[in-house]
Amino acid sequence: MDRLGYAAVRTVALDPARPNVVGEAFSRAAGRTLMFNGHIDTKPTGDLSEWSPGPYDPVIRDGRLSGLGSADMKGAVAAMVHAGAALIETGAPPGTLRVVLTADEEAGSRYGARFLAGRPEVAADAVLVGEATGMQTSWAYVAVASRGISCFLVSVRGTQMHSSLSDQVPSINASVKLAQVLSRMASEFAPTFPVSGLVPGRPTVNLGVTMSGGMFYGIYPGHAEFGMDVRTVPGMTLAGLSADVTAFLDQLRRQDPELDVTADPVPDLEWLPPSSINPAHPLVAAVQGAARDVLGRRVPAGTMPAFTDGTYWHLAGSACIPAFGPGTLLVAHRPNESVAVSEIVEASRIYALTALRYLGSDEVIPKSPRSGRPRARPPAEP
Repeated sequence: MDRLGYAAVRTVALDPARPNVVGEAFSRAAGRTLMFNGHIDTKPTGDLSEWSPGPYDPVIRDGRLSGLGSADMKGAVAAMVHAGAALIETGAPPGTLRVVLTADEEAGSRYGARFLAGRPEVAADAVLVGEATGMQTSWAYVAVASRGISCFLVSVRGTQMHSSLSDQVPSINASVKLAQVLSRMASEFAPTFPVSGLVPGRPTVNLGVTMSGGMFYGIYPGHAEFGMDVRTVPGMTLAGLSADVTAFLDQLRRQDPELDVTADPVPDLEWLPPSSINPAHPLVAAVQGAARDVLGRRVPAGTMPAFTDGTYWHLAGSACIPAFGPGTLLVAHRPNESVAVSEIVEASRIYALTALRYLGSDEVIPKSPRSGRPRARPPAEP
């Protein structure tokens, strides 16, 4: 960022080992402040043998950039940084464009957006988070909402003892009971949620995201547990979701007096709220207009199915689009993650145009045939 002409490039960290990077493409006293935000951490690789090429060896092949975090979301990070650089080179609009690259989004954002949000030095009128919004096709929607996440650990107690005695004395197999709870929740549990015409989407319950039970051969299982995450939508609350979980487990206990089951929130992951932005907000109009100019089509509003750092900027008082970026979640958090290089280029142009539109200009920036860098020209026809 220093080499590209950014000012005041710095790290801001709760833990020096997990730094956030902040830089300003330009800053003027008058006008709005726009933030481009992306996270720079990744999920674990999983089984390294399933990667080809390796996760830490970025390779461009058949027009796609492969490697851990390429779609989630280093492609968007590169696009945002170079969008700011293009505006530095061609002439900045009024206001401030700040690029904030955060740590720890994949683990709850404690060292990243949760730490930064609300700090005066990163305050912004509006924020665009560059999370991937492709599905089967690229650029499927502009997220005017993102789902949150709430995690619980469901535990069952049974009778730990010598397993040879299971047919000799009364006993409760915790693993079997847990399997019954899991099966019932999979077929019957549905949390309540408000229906909104402005924000499409519904919650999703993911059971067994972690699972363990028993100790070893010869020991009858006395404890078993599974993790569950609920992807929440705007309008839901932790109290309401907890009440739904408690009521369901109470029903199971009434039907099976032997069942000893509890559900406890997971620390730091008990409630990462959903977020939303008014679809009529000027930033949404700027993004959709920029996307139309670059892609040649209208990109509709939609809901990001995952949690993003947009929640924390939203809670800090910024209007925030929680996701709009290159790539697709269909290849994230799995081996052989990749993103089309052409989508990264499109993203950079869309982000530059968005900044121009939102901060007060409406110039179109096509790709320069000589350098590949965006350059200014008169507005395109609508």
